[in-house]
Amino acid sequence: METAISNLSNQLTTVLKRLESLEGKLVAGASAAPASSSSSAASSGGDDSVSPSVTAFDALVDAHLRPLLASSQKLGAADVVKQVELVLAAAQKQRELLVVASKSKKPDDSTFQKLLTPTSELLGQITALKDSKEGRTSKHFNNLATVAEGSGAFGWVCVAPTPGPHVADMRGGSEFYSNKLLKEFRGNNQDQVDFVTHFNTFLKELQAYIKTHHTTGLSWNPRGGDALAAASSSSSSAPAAPSAPAPPPAGPAPPPPAPAVSSGAPAPDMNNVFAALNKGEGVTAGLKKVTNDMKAKNQTDKPVLTPKEKSAAAAAAKAPAAKTTRPPKFGLEGKKWVVEYQVGNKSVNIDEPEAGHTVYIYKCQDSVVHIKGKVNAITLDDCSKTSVVFDTAIAVFEVVNCKSVEVQVTGAVPSVIVDKTTGFQLYLSKTSLHTELTSSKSDAMNVLLPTADGDFEEKPVPEQYKTVVRDGKLVTETSSHV
Repeated sequence: METAISNLSNQLTTVLKRLESLEGKLVAGASAAPASSSSSAASSGGDDSVSPSVTAFDALVDAHLRPLLASSQKLGAADVVKQVELVLAAAQKQRELLVVASKSKKPDDSTFQKLLTPTSELLGQITALKDSKEGRTSKHFNNLATVAEGSGAFGWVCVAPTPGPHVADMRGGSEFYSNKLLKEFRGNNQDQVDFVTHFNTFLKELQAYIKTHHTTGLSWNPRGGDALAAASSSSSSAPAAPSAPAPPPAGPAPPPPAPAVSSGAPAPDMNNVFAALNKGEGVTAGLKKVTNDMKAKNQTDKPVLTPKEKSAAAAAAKAPAAKTTRPPKFGLEGKKWVVEYQVGNKSVNIDEPEAGHTVYIYKCQDSVVHIKGKVNAITLDDCSKTSVVFDTAIAVFEVVNCKSVEVQVTGAVPSVIVDKTTGFQLYLSKTSLHTELTSSKSDAMNVLLPTADGDFEEKPVPEQYKTVVRDGKLVTETSSHV
């Protein structure tokens, strides 16, 4: 009996010790709960940790855009270097947006547009460098166009639910010009080749980055805070310029809207209105009849209103402003023949050019240009109703931003490139049937082939395409209706 009581006492002692141990664990867990809660709140948007998507974007910029800047500096072209620096600035602004998105809930459209403004302004400057007069006449125009067309890929943050294909579209426009650089410099200028490689690889890797981190659109933090607050916090934490003054304090909140003022008159009784309408024909019995002498057209004692004539100054102010026309330009500048602003000139003749010369035709209307001899390359830019007849071009004939233009080859040209053009006629000779025609964003194009009787046979260039998936690949074919 004593043994049983001793065993029971030992078991009770063991149970008490376990209860004391459990009580200590519960107290420790309760004290740790607030700390855990505060840490999770911090992780929802208040900490300074960098999200994996931002880290991956930083690696993308370091691997491709910074080497792109080094390659542009080796080209010795200040305009290209400035453009690439703007691309790096746009990438930095996009990084700031990614940081805000990782810490914030998705904002409304107006707030999102405010967050996009810094990036969109930089993209506008990048495009302006290419479209300026200096850019179009620069010998590095293809570099400027490559970067300007591809920089639109930064707009993927506005595309949902498939932002990746947007980058692919921008890369296609960029490669239209980068392929020209590769064709011209591969094997003789490695710096140009590196320039193209770095930028094209960045666009390809950007699409892969989006597929991994932002598959259906820019990813926001559903447990985050306000986007504008996060943006201001991010900008305040960044090192500011020493000369920048502190922003003025915000003004007082606007007063609440004034309450609606009600008149003391009682609302009309709608029952009386409906009762009057139900009288039928008698509803008009109480109306007064208008006699002929009461009509305005028969009253001669009142003045007749006449419309006020517009003053000459007001009419002149509303007249459309006349277009400013620049004086025509024609001549040899270095190794470039420049033909600009010719209007209605049917006899622009370039006689006996050299094989190393290029020809640049810009802003001409209703004119005809004859190039008698062999030149290196010819460009027809922003012209309308203009014809060009030439013998031989060693490299390429380019047509950009034109309307209703005609080109005739009497000798040979290996390649004709047409971009953003509406209405293009290409006349080939028997010695130029090997010519390759590359077109982009253009329509109403025809190629006229010589016939045995000395005439030409017109062949339309396809404008409609059909794309299907075969064996996991996209196959594109021309589409025609019979």
